[in-house]
Amino acid sequence: MVLQSLWYLICCLILVQLTLVTAFPRNELISKGYKIGIAPSHVTESPNHLLKNTKSWSSVAGQINIYKYYGVQVAGVDWATPVNPKLLVDFAGNEKVALGCEFGDFHLSPNMAERIVQTAFQQLDPILQNGGMVDSLHLDGPIRRMLKGYQTHPDALSLEEIAAFMVKFWKQMKRKYPKIKIGLITNLPNWDYTKNLVGYNGHFTDKSGIYFLEALERVNRALISSGEQMAFLEVDCPFNYYRETRTRNKDAKVDNPAKLSHLQKWCKENEIQFNLVVNAEPRKEGAVGFYELTCKYLEHLEKDKIHPDTFFFQSWYKEPFAHLPENKKYTFMNTAKDAIALLVELYPRKSKASK
Repeated sequence: MVLQSLWYLICCLILVQLTLVTAFPRNELISKGYKIGIAPSHVTESPNHLLKNTKSWSSVAGQINIYKYYGVQVAGVDWATPVNPKLLVDFAGNEKVALGCEFGDFHLSPNMAERIVQTAFQQLDPILQNGGMVDSLHLDGPIRRMLKGYQTHPDALSLEEIAAFMVKFWKQMKRKYPKIKIGLITNLPNWDYTKNLVGYNGHFTDKSGIYFLEALERVNRALISSGEQMAFLEVDCPFNYYRETRTRNKDAKVDNPAKLSHLQKWCKENEIQFNLVVNAEPRKEGAVGFYELTCKYLEHLEKDKIHPDTFFFQSWYKEPFAHLPENKKYTFMNTAKDAIALLVELYPRKSKASK
């Protein structure tokens, strides 16, 4: 009788264990959906050759969700390497990849409202004219580019005026491109996030008196009040800056994990996607430094429990100069390939999100 009861107890324990494994498999507990984006530099070689044929970077091409181009690359400016919009469209269609456009031409002038809108059209329309679509518009630092105090230009705007300006810009973009998702990129090290969470440089705040969270919330409130939506916030904080624990002047503590953690929470509460550019300034280490620090960045993000909705592997530097091939050490695509492999290891997921 005792043996029969013991056998019954063992069977019950096994059944419970099997039920738990079935109901809560390990991958379900640790997996997190996220997207992967890339953006090769606009001041190195032209990416036209990699868009024509993905055989030499098939691993990266097969795993990314978003390819972000710099808008100036299709606008014909002489200081940026050109991108053929037809190649972008064909590539996106063949690889089932969304296209994003980074736009930062918020330059101050008396007639800037209309000029900025028309400049954005010039950087988006070539994609539409070639039969494609731009999924997302990434606005590079519009607040600090127009902010009175930081900017001394006579046409600089107050934070209230910038919020109103952004509402009008949003509506004009949405009128022409109804499905486009629009969000902000911020250069985080150059802002004090709040009074207690300062930036490594912090000079945007020092000169304007505005904290980044204050500016972000003001613009977001204006958009919501007008019926618009900020689709995402994209943080630019290269690893060289993320790992710093004191300000450049060594006069205060810097806590970048706390800032990113708060932004991650803020975005979730406001139903805004939290994007992060994962890269590093090459400095004197060149393409090798870009590679090694970018990969190290991922390890720190996972340790600090930072979980972006989109990881962007991006360069705006002169290194890595070569984009291809992905199997040659320290090219841009080689960094992307190895960083993505590490990302998937650190942040397991079941499948390629959104594809």
